[in-house]
Amino acid sequence: MRLRTKPNRHAAISMLVVGVYLQFVEWIDMFPWNDIRSGNGQETLDLILAGVTFLFVISLWFGGKWAAALSSIGMLVWIYLQISTWWIPYFFGASEGWKRVYANWFSETVHILPSTADNLPPDANHLLLHILILVALVVSMRALLLEYNS
Repeated sequence: MRLRTKPNRHAAISMLVVGVYLQFVEWIDMFPWNDIRSGNGQETLDLILAGVTFLFVISLWFGGKWAAALSSIGMLVWIYLQISTWWIPYFFGASEGWKRVYANWFSETVHILPSTADNLPPDANHLLLHILILVALVVSMRALLLEYNS
């Protein structure tokens, strides 16, 4: 079966890169890049995300407008979750609950951004993930716009 559009192919590839990176850092210990020396605490979620990402890639590869729309919505939801989890606490202060999670899972990983006791930055692993998600979002939205304008 042949690809519907080149923009959808680019979106599928960008989505595949996000998915492969996420699964790699969630299952392979690369301390201090990630800290999964004693598991990552979200194995079921990681398997679900792998399946959803695979479905996005396949649907973009073979689909048209709906595939681009669904993948764009998926990436919008994911970047919203990343902003609310990482960037809101970084800029406006972390809750006590987030401080405990951060201390347990992220305090010993590689950090690039400055921090204070209340402003805990995303680690480098998550910074890269956020960039990849943003690229996938932009490429998926471009595919969607081009599909609807064709």
